[in-house]
Amino acid sequence: MPAPLMYDDEIAALPAFRMLAYLDGAPDDPRIALAVGAMFDAFVARFGGDLGLISMRLVGRTGKPSKVTSKALKDLREWIRAPDRLDSGAGVRLGSLNTVELPPAMPWFRLEPRYDDQTLVEISVAPDASELLGFADEIAGALATAPMICAAQGFGFFLPTAYDSLNWLLPRLAERYKTALLHTLDMPSCGLRRAHSTMTYTGDMKPGIADIGWRTFIGPEYLDRLPKSFDLPRDVRVEARETMLILTAGDAPVWGDVQKAENIDSYRAIAAALAPVRYPYAIALNQNFGGDTAASDQADLIKAHYHRLD
Repeated sequence: MPAPLMYDDEIAALPAFRMLAYLDGAPDDPRIALAVGAMFDAFVARFGGDLGLISMRLVGRTGKPSKVTSKALKDLREWIRAPDRLDSGAGVRLGSLNTVELPPAMPWFRLEPRYDDQTLVEISVAPDASELLGFADEIAGALATAPMICAAQGFGFFLPTAYDSLNWLLPRLAERYKTALLHTLDMPSCGLRRAHSTMTYTGDMKPGIADIGWRTFIGPEYLDRLPKSFDLPRDVRVEARETMLILTAGDAPVWGDVQKAENIDSYRAIAAALAPVRYPYAIALNQNFGGDTAASDQADLIKAHYHRLD
């Protein structure tokens, strides 16, 4: 397992198994409420004993972190079932209180609306958690029922929201860990749809999916830009549904660790197949990981991350 990402001799980000989902609609869409509820139930059933902190920024709630209790979890579950108290800046965050490592740390669950037509969900847990693949399959099963923009599951690095200002460090990990999911939850949302970009679309620039993972979900708005069939390695599982495409790179995720010469041919093949719906490079360069002015070498690092599976 990779070592944590350090900054000034302190831990900044932890290796994790991550799920980052961008769903088509607000949290009060009944289909989204049902899917998010199933993910929440699986998360709490599996990791509830490790949780210590909850933050609910809803109408009538400030979002001030408080201790996790059975009542707090029940209240949150009821809100997910019928989220009728949405407001600007709304969101839910649920994590541990392992302040020795990070405040707060994994396991981590985050839910929030974005713009008026997206629901963002993140789950990050320890990459060596027991029965991890079974948990990943449970989450994937719930995602497969949701109105999808795009989503990805796989190994990556968890940067707490409290450390968002350090997101410029993350692409430095891509040189070694080629398949790691490195972006923060809210980082790519403006490039998923043309309406939400602060940049002008020029030439043949088009919106695209957030990232490629071990398991990648592609929603209906991108499907007409993809071929009807793919020539992919035998270990790539393709699930073609009426309103969703799900591609899985092998039986289990890998880090793509260059120093261990891990085979990432399946990831590269999926990335090539999904090239027509790749995230727009100009937006990635301008806005991801702090943008190209965050450090003297940031533009090169963002470019290398963008092309890491080419």
